[in-house]
Amino acid sequence: MNAPTPDPLTKEQKQTATNKLRDYLYENFDTEIGNMQSDFFLDYISENIGAYYYNKGIADAMAFIADKTEDMYLLMKDE
Repeated sequence: MNAPTPDPLTKEQKQTATNKLRDYLYENFDTEIGNMQSDFFLDYISENIGAYYYNKGIADAMAFIADKTEDMYLLMKDE
């Protein structure tokens, strides 16, 4: 079973992400890239690495729900 594809970023979210990528590359590697390169870089990261973070988020949510479900059993009254 394949994980569903998350909704794409809004235009504003993508712009913020590409700006952060450009800033990071410049501040840490003294490398300047343009808008098109940062868009392609973000697309690459999203397509090839994003699934790991998506799946981690799903696993964390499942663990949280399982933990809360277990807590609910403690609320049950003796019959």
